[in-house]
Amino acid sequence: MVHIIPKSGFARTYLIEEDEGLMAVDVGSIGAAQEIEVYCTQVLKKSLQDIRIITVTHFHIDHIGGIGTLLQKCSPETRVLFHPFVKEYLTGRREMSPMKNWLNGLIPTLIASCSDIGSLSHVAFETLAGIPLSAMKNCCCLPYEPWIHYFDTGRLPSYRFGFGDWEIIATPGHTEDSVSFYSDAAKELICGDLIIGRQDGSSQLNHFYWDEDLIKEAFKMLREIFSPRIIYPGHGDIIADDENAFRKVGIISRSG
Repeated sequence: MVHIIPKSGFARTYLIEEDEGLMAVDVGSIGAAQEIEVYCTQVLKKSLQDIRIITVTHFHIDHIGGIGTLLQKCSPETRVLFHPFVKEYLTGRREMSPMKNWLNGLIPTLIASCSDIGSLSHVAFETLAGIPLSAMKNCCCLPYEPWIHYFDTGRLPSYRFGFGDWEIIATPGHTEDSVSFYSDAAKELICGDLIIGRQDGSSQLNHFYWDEDLIKEAFKMLREIFSPRIIYPGHGDIIADDENAFRKVGIISRSG
């Protein structure tokens, strides 16, 4: 099952619980890492040593900014899992996806996230890695690089990666390296910044993206194959429906 970590910062942080342990998704701030520790010990009555995997839906600072802080308290066997493109970002062989709609896309996303900020630690990041600006490409380094593993390129666009029945699905569009996680048994989808959840029920595809056509194609693919009852977005409210939560998600109109 998916646990929502309260007050995690600009991006939502999730903890997936399976028989084999825990998986943390999108530990986006130092505060998010601290909140995971509180949730594990006080709510789940588990140790951070039970976290087997730390992973992300995409390589943006508000989704990776607390991984190192959490990793320091986890087991030496804990793996950090990234998209293979991240290895190229870290070595300078590939630039991060240039983003569009900074004004009418990013700002609404940040507004949707404001309720998840409870303290300054929730907007504190370990490094400047993950800022999608070409001027910041030389800041793309991570202190925990030796612990990083990568999704199996040969098995993408989707495969089960050995944690319950969860599968990773390539869903590029918001960024080139964007992925989602889906459990067919639980009918739960963690979709990162593909979808923005809103309190008024007008959840929609994210207007802050790298490629509009690809983000629409990714959504169409997910909608045709899966029927999640709960969608956990990277920002904003959870989207739920007794039959198919995709019915509550609107499509973005083409940019002018």
